[in-house]
Amino acid sequence: MKIKNYFIIITLVMIVYPMTVFAQDSLSQKKSHPVIKQNIQKPLDKDEKQSTQQILTVKPQEINLGTISADKSSEGVFTLKSISSDFVDWSTDGPGGWKKLENRKLSGVIKNNSGSLQVGIRLLPKESEDEQKSTSSYVEMKLESGSEKLICRKEFQAGAHKTAIEINSSDGQKTIFAMFTIGYTQKNPSINLNPLRLDMGSILQGKTVSKKIMVSNSGKEMLKWSVAARKHAKEDFPDDFHQGKYISFINEEVRGHGVYNVPVNLKDKIEIMGQWKESNGYPSGAEGENFIKVNFNGTGIILYLATYQEDEVNISMSIDKNSIENIELFEDMEENKGELLVAEGLADGPHVFTIVSKNSRLVFEGVKILGGRTAYFPEGSIKIVPNSGATTRQTNYLNVSFNAGQIDPGNYVDDIVFDTNRGEALVEIFAEVLPENILKVVDIYRYYNGTDYLFTADPQAETKRLIQNRYVKEGIAFRLFKPDNPGTVSFYRWYNPQKKSHFYHYNYTGGGKDLRGYIYEGMIGNIATSKLTNTRELYRWYNAKTGHYFYSTDLQGGKINKRIYKFDGIAGYVK
Repeated sequence: MKIKNYFIIITLVMIVYPMTVFAQDSLSQKKSHPVIKQNIQKPLDKDEKQSTQQILTVKPQEINLGTISADKSSEGVFTLKSISSDFVDWSTDGPGGWKKLENRKLSGVIKNNSGSLQVGIRLLPKESEDEQKSTSSYVEMKLESGSEKLICRKEFQAGAHKTAIEINSSDGQKTIFAMFTIGYTQKNPSINLNPLRLDMGSILQGKTVSKKIMVSNSGKEMLKWSVAARKHAKEDFPDDFHQGKYISFINEEVRGHGVYNVPVNLKDKIEIMGQWKESNGYPSGAEGENFIKVNFNGTGIILYLATYQEDEVNISMSIDKNSIENIELFEDMEENKGELLVAEGLADGPHVFTIVSKNSRLVFEGVKILGGRTAYFPEGSIKIVPNSGATTRQTNYLNVSFNAGQIDPGNYVDDIVFDTNRGEALVEIFAEVLPENILKVVDIYRYYNGTDYLFTADPQAETKRLIQNRYVKEGIAFRLFKPDNPGTVSFYRWYNPQKKSHFYHYNYTGGGKDLRGYIYEGMIGNIATSKLTNTRELYRWYNAKTGHYFYSTDLQGGKINKRIYKFDGIAGYVK
């Protein structure tokens, strides 16, 4: 009987135990089974909100250091604040376009509080002989934070100046500005002219173009001046010194912003690579290797530097990939005021001039292309307003206009002569006149699929796309220019597949348009950015609800619904 009971107990244990283990395993599996969370947006917590804010702030963004002179320096302070509980590293290379005495950065660390960046500025004393020869002065800026300091120098004329300082941190890049005015360093009046070479650009016959010259006085006493273009006999031709076509690198749109971009009118001639800074609108090198490529047709080229201290030179140059020997070239750089004859006697034709700036803060003003014939400006074609004045502390701005009228095509040069109560000063002026019939145009066709307007110069190449998206041809909308037309730039096209909308602009960055979601589709032709002879405005309208754009030469917008589409400005000038 006992044996039978034992047998029953053992049998029950063998049945119940596996079931218990199985149940535990099942429960364990249920507990360890991954839980798929729904992507439900929750309110940002304190730390997440902080990450969307600026970690590092610099105040003020702009500081005015006032007037400095031989016996008066100035100081100011920027405050750096961090809202992060972690360490925030920051650094700066100093003001853009200035020469650092030591090749290093100024850096610091901030945690949960604020730090300071002290700025001190002073004029460096001149040698006695320099006081008579030079109208400019060297300015020294000292940046200090804690026990660290960075000293930079640059040459300036008397007057007001503004320089940009970039602060780099894990929060990105911030730009602050320091303004200062250089007082007069000498008693006698002395004229300062900017620029010394005035590039009027390439102008079509019948067109008028205007540029400005700044006139200031670096002396304490009043400067009296009058100005006029030289007069020449019809049979006179420029000497060798005046021969050539000058091209200025200046970009007025980026002056004072710290970063240089090639102006739109030079994009077919100049290409830059690297991190170029700007100094008064001109390109200035930075850390690392930075390249400028100039495409030109001619027999030689001259390079002009806006700053030309010998100890700043760290560049290499080449023509058509053939290196240029720099040693002799830079020997007389200061005596020649930054004018460097890079090459002459080349085969007349297309060439590529390449400049490589290596950790150099040299400022590049422009180039002169040699070859071809140059003539003096015809009498009466240049007008200068005002043509006389008296200058003490203010800066005078002179408007120089050139009327190409019926002037023969070609390159023109002359001197604008300033007669003053302390002698004579000159500004060289250059222009290229192009025949009006040089204009070559291309037909631009408009297609519409009920929502989007597509403009193309080559419908045949886009046949598949036009059919798939049910675009209907509406005819020739306007005419753009071919790429070799002066005064014109590329007209680019982008497409947003989500909005099913095209956008067009002559600026490859979109001209301020947020291009996120847009796909670049290339250029459809060239457009004029200012009104040329026999051109008309290309107007743009925008539908804020759908994100669609419409372009037309009709100021009334043609058939579009004005209650939906709103006027969005002028996209450019077309034929």
